[in-house]
Amino acid sequence: MAASPTYRLSIFDSIDDGHHTDYLAYLIHQFSHKPDVELLLIVPENFIQSFKNNRQVWGFDLGNNIHFHPLDSSTIQRLHGQSIYKRSMSEWNLYVDISEAWEASHGLLMYFDYFQLGMLLGKKAHFQLGGIYFRPNFYYRKASWKSAFIKKWMLRLSTLRSSMKVLFSLDHKAVKHIRPLLRKTQVMRISDPVRAYEVSAEELLAFREKWHVPANKKVCLLFGNLDPRKGIEVFLQSTKHLTSEELGQLCLLVAGSISPAYQAHLEKLFQQYPSLEIISIFQEIKGKDIQLCFEAADLVLMLYQNHVGMSSVLIRASISKKVVLGTHYGLLGKLIQSMHLGLVVDAQSPVQIAEQLEQYLNLGIGFSNEQMEKMEQENSEKAFADTLYQGLFL
Repeated sequence: MAASPTYRLSIFDSIDDGHHTDYLAYLIHQFSHKPDVELLLIVPENFIQSFKNNRQVWGFDLGNNIHFHPLDSSTIQRLHGQSIYKRSMSEWNLYVDISEAWEASHGLLMYFDYFQLGMLLGKKAHFQLGGIYFRPNFYYRKASWKSAFIKKWMLRLSTLRSSMKVLFSLDHKAVKHIRPLLRKTQVMRISDPVRAYEVSAEELLAFREKWHVPANKKVCLLFGNLDPRKGIEVFLQSTKHLTSEELGQLCLLVAGSISPAYQAHLEKLFQQYPSLEIISIFQEIKGKDIQLCFEAADLVLMLYQNHVGMSSVLIRASISKKVVLGTHYGLLGKLIQSMHLGLVVDAQSPVQIAEQLEQYLNLGIGFSNEQMEKMEQENSEKAFADTLYQGLFL
């Protein structure tokens, strides 16, 4: 019997927060069980240390076929300190140098959007390439013709020059718009991966007690990498349009990693809303604690400001069977509506948000349990890794 082929896959990602670390951890775990793949991760050393220290607690495997090339803090600072254009060139060229020295047969860009200029003008990669496209928003109605033209032009030329084998789109509706632009590159849908954790009643109670989450209020969760795009400010403004009785029924739970400057801004802002109970967990949240945040909530807020593409928060809400109040914009708005996962609203309008909160408090929000289960199944970490394997190698 012929020996199984061995693929040498290099993956590059210089960002070590948010969904980036989750995606990498999922791939390490899943590819640890694919002995025909040698995997090299070119990633920040902070991620490597954190993963190795916590992987057993988080429940992730680390096979002998997994290798790391650490990017030290000075390298990260140098790369991220450049303009987006220079950074694209620098990171791409660095990626090609490391991958070819390792004799990679295949490569995967975890954030394809960043690298198009580098792919077009930088070094030539002599290995088959794949990439995950996060924000193919050139087909959105709000996109200007000039912006859409530039994005289409960059997409076509960068993939052609790099001999890109496959492009994975997190925005499933964009696939039909991308395919006509690319000649030799395969375009595939890929799901936003999320891991589900088993949570006991005792663990949930302990979480509630630790963070003083009230049992007699409707807990509104705002989860993720916290920044101005999450819509925290507009939610707070919306509460000014609620009655004191309605306000007394709500509790805002804000949980996730945050920059020191934005944390200071929010802490000062929260003081201006003394009538609203606010619980803040300003730290990176991993593993089962993610699930506990959602299990402790009643309503998941997704008031993203002009967000393009998918979000794992929507999937996590479905896993925990929690209804969503989200933006009506883009793919998220379409999914929330079409799959009956909650209510949508103009996420830039405090008045409209207040009206939907009133509906939630007084009438509730209907949802489809069947569609939530479908969302969970289609967005598992295994489905994510299997799609990547199929597109890159088969």
